[in-house]
Amino acid sequence: MTTYLRYPHLHDELLTFVGADDVWLAPVAGGRAWRLTDDGQPVRAPRFSPDGEHVAFISYRDGHPEAYVTAVSGSGSSRRLTWWGALNTLVLGWTGDGRVLVASNAGEFNMRHTVVKAVALDGSTERLRVGPAWGLAINDDGATALSTPGSR
Repeated sequence: MTTYLRYPHLHDELLTFVGADDVWLAPVAGGRAWRLTDDGQPVRAPRFSPDGEHVAFISYRDGHPEAYVTAVSGSGSSRRLTWWGALNTLVLGWTGDGRVLVASNAGEFNMRHTVVKAVALDGSTERLRVGPAWGLAINDDGATALSTPGSR
């Protein structure tokens, strides 16, 4: 079976990506890749934490997209961070203090109105005041790059 390798993200000497409905890791220099998840359910957008210890991603394990996190060491299973039940949820990256940036239409008036929340590893959330977004990067000095939703 041939699959596409999608959603690559780099941290130091490691690459994470999606293939065969799971999150994988591989050395940047080449060599054997290994599965970080083994749910057999669609996943997308894996993103390394700033310290490289965790990977956050979206899983459709429960039929709709929710944010999960797992340790890069492979110890333990992935942990669900959100319980929003939204149609649109996307991991955008991480904050410098170790929270996952998640865009979602959960609780919004329109399914295309995605707002960004910083989700801590304990599941607590803070809605960020950046407006609707499909892409966001925040530098430690406060510089922010934002991409707004496009149209289908």
